[in-house]
Amino acid sequence: MSVKKQGFRRTFNRKDYACMPGTFIGAASGIAHMAASRFRTTVYQLRANVVCRDGMEKAYSRLIDVVLRFAGKSVKAPLPAEAEQHLSFEITDDDFHCECRSIPERLLWTVSFFFTEKNKVTWIYNVSMVRKEDKLLFGLKIETSPKADVRPMQSDLPLLKALLDTGLLALGKTLADNFLPINTPEEVDRLVELLQDKNRTMPVIAVSETNSNSQYQPSYLINAEYLAKQVKGFAIVARLTRNATFALSDRVSKAWSVFDGATRTYYPMVDFENGFPPHHPCNLKDKIKYWVYKEKHGPDAHLEFLIEVAHQAVAKNWTDWRGLYFVEDAKILDTELAFAQDRNEANSPEREQNMQNHIVALQQKLQSAQEENEQWLNELMEATEATDYYKQENAALRMRLNALLAHMDRQDADALSADVPIPASFDEMRSWVKTYLAGQLLLHPRAERALNKAVYEDVASVYRALLILANEYRDSRMGTGSDQAFKEALAQNGMEIGGSIDKCRAGQEGDAYYVNYPIGTANREFLQFHLTKGTCREDRYCMRIYFFWDDDTHQVVVGWLPSHLNNRIS
Repeated sequence: MSVKKQGFRRTFNRKDYACMPGTFIGAASGIAHMAASRFRTTVYQLRANVVCRDGMEKAYSRLIDVVLRFAGKSVKAPLPAEAEQHLSFEITDDDFHCECRSIPERLLWTVSFFFTEKNKVTWIYNVSMVRKEDKLLFGLKIETSPKADVRPMQSDLPLLKALLDTGLLALGKTLADNFLPINTPEEVDRLVELLQDKNRTMPVIAVSETNSNSQYQPSYLINAEYLAKQVKGFAIVARLTRNATFALSDRVSKAWSVFDGATRTYYPMVDFENGFPPHHPCNLKDKIKYWVYKEKHGPDAHLEFLIEVAHQAVAKNWTDWRGLYFVEDAKILDTELAFAQDRNEANSPEREQNMQNHIVALQQKLQSAQEENEQWLNELMEATEATDYYKQENAALRMRLNALLAHMDRQDADALSADVPIPASFDEMRSWVKTYLAGQLLLHPRAERALNKAVYEDVASVYRALLILANEYRDSRMGTGSDQAFKEALAQNGMEIGGSIDKCRAGQEGDAYYVNYPIGTANREFLQFHLTKGTCREDRYCMRIYFFWDDDTHQVVVGWLPSHLNNRIS
């Protein structure tokens, strides 16, 4: 290996570089070809900011030293002198390969290395660090052989531990300090800000205090501090007091909150406005008490389950690597910088060599993208097949549910309606809808949040309106009932139905008359109808329920209630 230096430019001469064993293709994917495998299994991935308390250059150098120390031990070979100087280098053998690219003037440093252990397990590491404006970005991806069981591997990652011990990596706060006690409304605000942070790549596991004052029941079913230690580098753990859970419910609605001894895992990309709460699963107190996992029972079993969830999430979640340069990206950038310096040397041998290096780097980058694309397509096909299967199962279950509901209606519809209790407040509406109107009416998360600020005084009328929509209205849409029966039910309760707003005008009101549906997708559905009671504009005395009919699932979807949506008239 030889290294040529000219100012800040480095040119590398290699023998048959493109055909070298274990050809490296970098960017976000690391190696595309290992000795005997095509794809890899992700063990760990992280994108973080670097804390630069003593200056960016010192933090940059310290992290490089940590990575190179581990790389040297792993490949069991001495690293060249360029490594100590934090410059580019490359070494290779039958059982390992280590390649580094450095552009010091940009504080850009990246390394890719793989090695095979005695047990024939191959490890692949990709590390990247680069200055972006006033920040220093850091990326780490650890992979292994395909189909490997990564669970035991995740509990022993020496490089990750060494990096965390530096205290230099952060996601909002340093990753080494991943335990967040949440006690005050101000701390709740910071938690909500963390949950909504688009740059967050780790799950946040929230553990709530129970509402019981019994001396025989612990305040917390899960030891949050112990959990935080077990998932350091994989998740952030927030422990909420009882008062903090109430404040969180006020901020994000009960559907998105965690309370009374429950735990909740908030994955990245939380969207309280349009997201689907079940995508961020909440496990209630009674469920935790009877949890069974890995031959354990109760809270101890649930604790083990949460540790497993954190490990899986970091390995499987998509990570946005944009802005970071892994080895092949850095090689392309390096040759482009060389072109810029050589623009006045049109026919120089050095320029020709730079062109050759640039072509090789682009070819490898293309190969990397093709390999990664094929792997994602394979996973997409598997997911699509599973989705199609569950769609068919869902459709079959809905047909059975519809048949059962029709049979029950024929038995005694009036008695069934009379058996449905009408709560005295809006607090129970979410659970009430799931209990009594499942498969008939869906309360959109946006509607659930609207209930937090509801001031309409005739609470019972809102519940009765939902019953009418779930029964008489749905029956008329399904052809199992008549429009007349629906209109009579409305008249008996002093209600009317009509169009919400002209669709052309709805666009002038922003997103007010649209909801994301199916929940969790970017697809927008127009709230076509509204059910009304009262004619004044005072929210205490006037009810409005905005909804649309979903032909695919044969149910009413309520997107807003019980107040007016803003428009130019109101």
